[in-house]
Amino acid sequence: MPWRHVKTIASLVAPIVLPVQRLVGRLPGLADPIAILCAGTPSTADFVAGALLEVEERTVVGSLGSPLELRGAAFRKLCAGADLAAMEVPRAWQACLPGGTQLRMPAWVSQELLANTQSPFTLPAPILKEVRRQSRRNAYELRFSTDLGDIRSFYAKLYRPYVMARFGTGAVIVDEEQFLAVSRGMTLAMLMAAGDWIAGMLLQQRGETLHLGWFGSCSVPPRTGASEVLDARSIEWGVAKGARRVVMGHSRPSLADGVVRYKSRFGATVRSTRFPQRTIGLWVQRWSPELVASVNAAKFVSFRDGRTCVYETHPEHATP
Repeated sequence: MPWRHVKTIASLVAPIVLPVQRLVGRLPGLADPIAILCAGTPSTADFVAGALLEVEERTVVGSLGSPLELRGAAFRKLCAGADLAAMEVPRAWQACLPGGTQLRMPAWVSQELLANTQSPFTLPAPILKEVRRQSRRNAYELRFSTDLGDIRSFYAKLYRPYVMARFGTGAVIVDEEQFLAVSRGMTLAMLMAAGDWIAGMLLQQRGETLHLGWFGSCSVPPRTGASEVLDARSIEWGVAKGARRVVMGHSRPSLADGVVRYKSRFGATVRSTRFPQRTIGLWVQRWSPELVASVNAAKFVSFRDGRTCVYETHPEHATP
């Protein structure tokens, strides 16, 4: 069994140690700060807090030895001092979320494009117009390569530096050996600007499905229009080879998230991932009208019987 599959299966039960952070910030329209207690990975704490408020202060307050402690007295005491608790657990431990948890959602969702059965696959007119405009303005062109040397260069010069610059200490970087092993059989899309290589992305096509893979850029953020041109031209490349489904990768479960909104411009819809994700639980301790508005504006997503459900709470939960 490939090592990446072993690690994916292991993610159903591990890690069991949960770092705990306290993040303080302000909600729109509320003068007093509120506190969010987050038990889980730092990246998920950033996602939940960033979806609701402007973070002004963060403190590491400890860790839980296992998800079982989420139902313990010590964790409840920590939660009592916060307005909201966010908890992230591996799928196999989701029953450990406290009984009062109002929302349970996957840590990641997939965004996909699907062709209509009767129609040829086409991208929305507005994104095609934008791609043409940016290509003319910036002299963008796309090249495709399966050369191992190009893929090595992509890892060293674009992928690794981009991930490190964008995510800093929270960056999760695939090592070069695994990167090259997974990339075997893939095609590298290389975005050029007046002859300079400025961005790239790995593509994998299996039958009628095109997967958009690892991305890298010479700058953070990427140059204006680079992502749109790279994505659109790569999708057109796959469609020309018979693709009728395009998997644009994983996103956070919030329709207000910038990545989700970007991919929706291509017509991508939110779906559950092929493999079960970790579960995020939100447990509100103190409702207010402002917190109700912030939670609803985030448009957090979960799935029920195969349907996408957008979470919405109601004003009666708020207490002035």
